[in-house]
Formats: sequence, C-alpha cells, structure tokens
Amino acid sequence: METAPDSALHILQKLKLSLFTSSADKALYALLLSQALDKNDIKIESDSLISVATKYYDEKDPIRAAYAWFYMARCANNRGDAKVQANALLKAQELAEKAKNDILLGFVYGDKADMYEKQQQLDSMIRYKKISYLIFIKAKNNYNSVISLLNIGHAYLNKQQLDSAIAYYCMAKDLSAKTNDVILNSTIYRSLGAVYYKKGNSTKALYYLNNTPMTKIALYDSNILYLKAMIFTEIGDFDSTYACLNKIKHPHEMAPDYYRLWQSYYEKQGNFKKALYYANRITQAKDSLSENSLSLSFAGLEKKYKYLGLQLSNKQLVIQNRQNKILLLIVLFLISLGAIIVLFWRNWVKSHQLKVQKQLLKQEKDLVVKEKENINLLEQQLKMQKNLLSNIEQYRKQSVKRPDDHEGKRHGVSPILNQTFHEELITSMDIQYNEISKRLKNSFPDLTEHDILICCLILADFDSGMIATILDIKNDSIRIHRTRLRKKLGMLNSENLTAYLRQF
Repeated sequence: METAPDSALHILQKLKLSLFTSSADKALYALLLSQALDKNDIKIESDSLISVATKYYDEKDPIRAAYAWFYMARCANNRGDAKVQANALLKAQELAEKAKNDILLGFVYGDKADMYEKQQQLDSMIRYKKISYLIFIKAKNNYNSVISLLNIGHAYLNKQQLDSAIAYYCMAKDLSAKTNDVILNSTIYRSLGAVYYKKGNSTKALYYLNNTPMTKIALYDSNILYLKAMIFTEIGDFDSTYACLNKIKHPHEMAPDYYRLWQSYYEKQGNFKKALYYANRITQAKDSLSENSLSLSFAGLEKKYKYLGLQLSNKQLVIQNRQNKILLLIVLFLISLGAIIVLFWRNWVKSHQLKVQKQLLKQEKDLVVKEKENINLLEQQLKMQKNLLSNIEQYRKQSVKRPDDHEGKRHGVSPILNQTFHEELITSMDIQYNEISKRLKNSFPDLTEHDILICCLILADFDSGMIATILDIKNDSIRIHRTRLRKKLGMLNSENLTAYLRQF
C-alpha cells in the first residue's frame, strides 16, 4: 500500500466484499480498498464502502478507526458535502490524537486547511497548514513537511503578502534539499522565480529560474522556459525571449498564454503577420483545452464508475433489484402515457402549421436584419458563453443559460446589456483569474461595481469601442473611466492596464 499502491489496488480488485463472511474481514477490506482508491487518485463520492469500516471500528482500534473516518471525509469532499467532511475530519482527528499517529494527524489538519482554502478563508487555511507542517516535522516526514510549506507560501502569495510567501518558499527549499526529490525542488524554485517576478525583482526571478532543476517532464520544464521568456520580454531582452519560447515544444495547458507571449514578441518586433498568426493560435488553443477537459471529465467518470461496483450484501442487492424492477415498470408506463399525449399534440399542431409557418418566416426575416447589425456583440457573447460552459463543466458548476436572443430583441434591448450577462462575465473572469472581482474589491475598496465590470470587460479582451457600446456611453467616457480606474489602482503611467489586471 505504501510503496506500490497501484499494485495494492490491482490485488484488491480481484476480491469482492461479498466473499468475506466476518464483519472484521469486511471492514478491513473496505478500509484497504478505500485507501488504495485514494492513493491512486480515483475520487469516489459514495461512502457506502467506507461506511462498512466506520461502523465496525471504534476506540478499541483507534488507528484503523481514524483512517476510516479520514477516508469518509475524503469521499464527502469529492461530492462537495462540506458538513459531512468537517464532522468526519473532527472524528478522525480525535481518534488520531488518541492513537498518537502523527502522520495521519498531519493529513487531517492538511485537509481541514484545504476546506478553509475553498471558502477563501486564507488566514484559517494558513493556521492549519502550519499545524500540519509542525506535526510532519515532529514525525520527521520531510516530504509532506515541504508540501505544507509550499501550500503556506501559495496562500501568502494569494494574499499578496509576497515577503511572507518568499520566506516559506525558502524554508521549503532548505528542507527539500534533504529529500532529493527533483519535482519538489523544481516546484520550489519555480515558485520563488514567479513570486520575485511578481514583486518586480527580475534579477532574483531569473536567478531562481536559471537554477530550477529540469524534471524531464514536459509540463514542468515548459513552464520554467515560459516564465523566463515572460521576464526577458519584461526587461526587453527579446533574443532571450525567442530562445526560451523556441525551446517549448508542448505548451499543454499554458498554450493560450504561450501563444499570447509569441504574439506580443512579434508585435514588438513589428512583424504583424506573425503576430496575427499567433493571435489565431490562441483561440485554437482555448478550443483544444476545452475539448480535452471534457474528454478528461468523461474519462474520470468512467474510471470512477468502474470501481464503484461494490455491494454491501446479497440482501441489499435483492431489495435493490426489486426496487429497480418496480421503478422500471413505472418509467415504462410514464413513457407510454407520454407517447400517447405527444401523438395527440402533434395532430393538433399540424392543423395550425401553415399559419404559424408564415409568422415564423416573417420573424426570421426581421431577425436576419437585426443579427447583421449586432453580429460583433453576439460573437463576443458566444465566446464568453462557450468559455463559461467549459469552465463550469470542469468545476461541476450549474450550466450557464444563454440569454433568450429572440425575447431580448422583441423588447428592443441588446442582449449584452442585461444583468445576466454582467453576472456571467464576472463569474467567468473570477474562474479564469482566481476570484479577481473579490480580490480587486478587497484590495481597492474605492472600486465601484461599475469599475469591477469594466475590469472584467478588459480582461475578456473587449476593446474600448465595444465597452462603450455595451455600457451605452461615448468612447471619450471610456477613456475617462480608464484613467480614473488606473488612478484607483495606483498604477504608474508606464504600466499597461490589461497586463496589470491579468497579473493581479
């Protein structure tokens, strides 16, 4: 289980819960299989398996009981049930403290910290990650101690407390030297390079990035080259920018940013033909990432359901089969009834079809004229909606509903002007830029909701003319709004507003 969890899972897959007769064997099997699934990153939402272990183990066997409740919490986290997760973690913590199992206790506090991070309570997240770090240090578990330090550093980075982030990254660097883990060391040095870049210290940033160990993993190594290229562009060393970008063969998830940097490079070189080519590649990369995330999502579902075929007992299976048969009969009856109703309805509709068809033809002609007038606005809206749908599919949010174009046009209202679009726009930008609307409001209390909306429109690549159309104001007013916005954000005259917001 510890050295080769994939082999452990393979062995456990050959067995079934129904093969065991004693409650002790069933509980141990349920605990081991839950542990193997978790270690192989197979996220199980149902707690039907691990509940066999939580019901059996008690304070007489606190170690196994603690692990059972810990994996119960993991299942609850996978299905988004924060209340059950919190209660299960508290139970696991109590048992782990009784068993004096420092490793498990460190993981429990780490998961509690992750819960606070999801709720954007970064101070509480940092507190529990520090507790987790101290526990792992006590247990002499250097690897997980480094992971805890990295997480603390990332939290301070999100809080814009860059010096604190650097301090914890450096602690992680010193401790990681004892692990000889290339990926871990690479992550630390990349993080230090990134935070110094954000702090405006290009020299320090390049120092750490130049000393970042190469992992021979394309995703990690490409990220190192990309960060270096970004810094070289910032300081005007375009030859080095070209050299770094040219070494990246597979940009993976950072493809849009990678092509955007190429576009910026060629624009500054005056080669607008090449710049336009990479601008088109940005859109293609975004579409490709959306398709990949969808297929990965389906692959994950297939993987999950492959391992969820576990039954608690033959009696439960018999009851379930009977219930399924009754449900199937009810469904078939409802389908038959629905089919009959549909047939009657279709016959009724056909009698009015000619009249309705004439009305539809007239409406379609009117719609074609209006769609030509609003084609630019609609294209922006469709791109935004496509972005929202792919992001929300990935994070399992509710699907975003497109505004009813026909309804909006009948009332003479542009679809971009309604409140739904504003909410969808801000939601999309929050997903892409780490809750940027909330972070802007927290960092700059003087910003109004109108200011936040303009920031999100700029991040979504709407130009000034388009923003003026959306807000129904003059182009000169947009320039005034941008000037006031730069003043509220405390920006220098040399800073680019769009770049500032993307790096915020």
